[in-house]
Amino acid sequence: MSESGDREWLIVGFVRKPHGVHGDVLVDVLTDFPERIAEGVRFGVGPEGGPEAFHEVWRVRLHKGQWLVSVKGVRDRTEVEGWRGRYLFLPEQDPDQLPEGYIYEHHLVGLECRSTTGEVLGRVEGLDTSGGQTRAVVRRGDEEILVPWVPAIVKRVDRESGVLVVDPPPGLFDDDAVLA
Repeated sequence: MSESGDREWLIVGFVRKPHGVHGDVLVDVLTDFPERIAEGVRFGVGPEGGPEAFHEVWRVRLHKGQWLVSVKGVRDRTEVEGWRGRYLFLPEQDPDQLPEGYIYEHHLVGLECRSTTGEVLGRVEGLDTSGGQTRAVVRRGDEEILVPWVPAIVKRVDRESGVLVVDPPPGLFDDDAVLA
């Protein structure tokens, strides 16, 4: 990962297969910011653990919901055949370049989850996006609590203090659920 500098490399795509005979490759889009893959952008290719080789985008376009990436200096299908099943990486963006309220999932991992009154509720282990809703996964002892990631509940992410502040409804962290 010699080109990583001080930033982490994040997975932005999954390489499916070469396309055509000129070294183009089809890539599943796995990022909220697909516009970052553009002509002239340096990217990494490698296993899930991180990039092992670095290249430059010559051209990119959407093809049936995937990126069709042409790589600068690569004009032969056999050069990209070995990329199949590997990932495309870009360095993470500076937090001030992200949209208002956006935060990378890996920045949440390890934050202490507290109520608006300051009660420690557990520690954030990640996000769960299954079931059509995003939820913070909070570990409290042996218990795993899924906290809906909605403004009514998630009040503040304070990375500097290492805290996620939530206003949980009754029953989420205790047995005081309101019976209808």
